Amino acid sequence: MIYLYLTITVLGWGIGQTLLKLGFARSTPISSYLLGGILGFIVWLPYVIMNPPIFAGIELYLPLCLAVSLCYLTFYYSLNAGELSIASAILGTYPMYTVLFAVFVLGETLVLRQWLGLVTILTGIGLLSYVSNPAPADESAAASRDVRIWLFLSIISAVLIGISDAMCKVIINKIDVSAFSLYLNTAQIAAGIILKLLFEGRDFSFAGLKSRYSLIGLLVMNIGGLTFTIALSMGQASIIVPLSSTYLALVTIFSWLFLKEKMGPLKVSAIVLVIAGIMML
Repeated sequence: MIYLYLTITVLGWGIGQTLLKLGFARSTPISSYLLGGILGFIVWLPYVIMNPPIFAGIELYLPLCLAVSLCYLTFYYSLNAGELSIASAILGTYPMYTVLFAVFVLGETLVLRQWLGLVTILTGIGLLSYVSNPAPADESAAASRDVRIWLFLSIISAVLIGISDAMCKVIINKIDVSAFSLYLNTAQIAAGIILKLLFEGRDFSFAGLKSRYSLIGLLVMNIGGLTFTIALSMGQASIIVPLSSTYLALVTIFSWLFLKEKMGPLKVSAIVLVIAGIMML
């Protein structure tokens, strides 16, 4: 059953990210983040009804879920800023940071295969950084700066998501999945409303999210998030998280087919290295 949940997760994240990228032309990251929380609440509701939550430690776990949710906000900015295939590949390296967090904070040890996986991922990221820079004929100070900022944001987002996933596993082990989902989605909705008021002012409108791509993409991604969380509650994070990252292969194919992103040999090789490294963790 756990592999069925992982299959749905991979399909949901691969298809959802592609559709969300298509819809970003009419949206903003904060709006997508807020709507993601609302749709997440709706998607989780049947599961919560079938598995009534046991509320415990709300004064501790609700703030932790808020911190996790804000880490996930960086995902929307990274996805919006650059090419989907490269952004997703870098963001997909979050299992590496989950592993490093477990090593340096939780005191876990790595086997040789995992160390080789880390080196392979870093090699892939370096190659992606190289192929994502503007060509010499098109290079300008502004273009080069924008690329560096985008890559830096993507890496920081991957670090935050990796640490957040480790925190999610800790929280899920302490409380039930239904309570976790309610804490997380409630925190995301509340934070999304506050951020829209602070940064978008009077433009408190969802007009930009009427794109069917954004709505369907966020819905499908939340279904993937639901099955991922269930799988995470059933197995070890060190196994579930790397397997879920195979959605990157789908994103690469969809980026080429539907977003018309160029797929040269270096770019494909870099993405393959990242995926291979993740699978070795």
